[in-house]
Amino acid sequence: MADNNWTEEGPDDAEADAQADKIFQETGIPEPVEPKSSFLVSVVLPVMLAGALLIAAFWMFADSLGL
Repeated sequence: MADNNWTEEGPDDAEADAQADKIFQETGIPEPVEPKSSFLVSVVLPVMLAGALLIAAFWMFADSLGL
């Protein structure tokens, strides 16, 4: 099992990728744009904000129940 290289691309995959690239070029589909924002801004910050909003919402709900 250690002899298998799972990261190596097979010839069938390379052929399919070449066909897809050809189709994209023929139809004028541009290459995907690389993200310009950092992981902190695109993932961590929204998760922290959502967590803070959930805590505030649960706090207000508990307060309305008198807990």
